Amino acid sequence: MTIRLNKGHLAAIALFIAMVVWMLLGTLKPEPEFTNPRPLVMNQGLTRVQVERMQGQAMGREITVSARTAANRRVDIRSEVRAKVIAIHRQKGEPVKQGDLILELDARDWPARVKQAEAALKQRQLEAQSAQRLRQQGLANAAELASAQTMLANAEAELTNARLQLDATQIRAPFDGIVDQRSVEVGDFVQDGTALVTVLDFSPYLIKGQVAEIEAGHVNIGDRAYAELVNGDRVEGVIRFIAAEADAQTRTFPIEMEVANPSGNMTSGLTAKLHIPQPETQAYYISPALLILDDEGRLGLKGINEQHQVIFQPINLLKADNSGIWIYGLGERADIITVGQGFVEYGEQVEPVFHSDDSPTQIGEQHTDETNKQTALTAG
Repeated sequence: MTIRLNKGHLAAIALFIAMVVWMLLGTLKPEPEFTNPRPLVMNQGLTRVQVERMQGQAMGREITVSARTAANRRVDIRSEVRAKVIAIHRQKGEPVKQGDLILELDARDWPARVKQAEAALKQRQLEAQSAQRLRQQGLANAAELASAQTMLANAEAELTNARLQLDATQIRAPFDGIVDQRSVEVGDFVQDGTALVTVLDFSPYLIKGQVAEIEAGHVNIGDRAYAELVNGDRVEGVIRFIAAEADAQTRTFPIEMEVANPSGNMTSGLTAKLHIPQPETQAYYISPALLILDDEGRLGLKGINEQHQVIFQPINLLKADNSGIWIYGLGERADIITVGQGFVEYGEQVEPVFHSDDSPTQIGEQHTDETNKQTALTAG
């Protein structure tokens, strides 16, 4: 049987043979060697990074603490006896002087008990004196004298107790201040330990807060400070206390500023912002994109030392604005990596390319596309 091929079949066979030959020729051609026109490292194997040589600017700083106003002294006066409230001499909010009578409790029979104890004491004194004379004359032994002296001591104790119980019915101000709270009214019967009134002393008053542990070492007793109150007032004072032990929960240190207040008028618990000025420091204005954390969680920057080795430089935040942040802790001068820090490790030696800038303290604005700029840097 004879197969006849038309022109279409011949054309298809020819095309197939041409494609096979073309593919075979492609496999025999040597593959061209790929070369990266933009190497990330120099010929000697060092990574190139852009470095900013920064010069610090002298700038004052402050430690700022969220705080509140507080009384210099606060006393919750409680009842020492069981009795009924019979008179109130000072209302809530009234100023008092030390020793002023605030309220009275029913003395009941304590005045009479004081007189009875005074009479018993006088009797025991006479008996003790007689026993002493008889002992000197040899008419009484030592046991009789000791018994008389014991009864005298008991009489003195009874009189002291009676006077204390009587005095406890007179509730007086322990110091100059303000009657802030009163928990009883006339006619109330109170037990031992019942809260009666609260007296506050606002002359002087305090600004209390909690300072972070990283800043606590920069605050000393006697430092001048000021506070901005929520009502807009600004008050000045002196740091009078900083705790020697941090709070176990917050790891912060309680701190107090004392504010002179001759008038004695103030409110406890008023929100305030405490400012503690510090000596001038060398500050730098940078982009926050340059900030990194080391393995210990410290905030800082990557820089280089004199041997061009990558180092971690810890910093502290000073303040921030819409364009960048001010930091301190680098000293008067520092070499900081601004492009390429993501490609290098601590301790690695690098090839620095120093960036010239008329404003050496404002850096990092070009950090948004680090990878592209690192490539362009090494290619140029």
